[in-house]
Amino acid sequence: MAANNQLTRAERIAETFGVVVGAASQCEQVNEERLSLVAAKARNAVLATANDDADAEAADDLFSAAVEAGRNAAESGKIDPESVENALSEIEQRLLV
Repeated sequence: MAANNQLTRAERIAETFGVVVGAASQCEQVNEERLSLVAAKARNAVLATANDDADAEAADDLFSAAVEAGRNAAESGKIDPESVENALSEIEQRLLV
């Protein structure tokens, strides 16, 4: 992923939310309905934050890449499931899910 200081605000949000959503997809305590709702709202928040269409496209691409990175990190045990649950809950509160 890109260096954090070169990312737009939408890209930073996409990266953060994407990693959490991806990791949460591998956690047994997170059901599919909850995950789908958070993922959709997170993606909408990213797109709404974008400066223009190019930023939105770049942020959406980064969101997808970050989801994969989060999924891989959870599968390999690099992310603690309890930490993922806490991060997902925080995102839900921020997005008013």
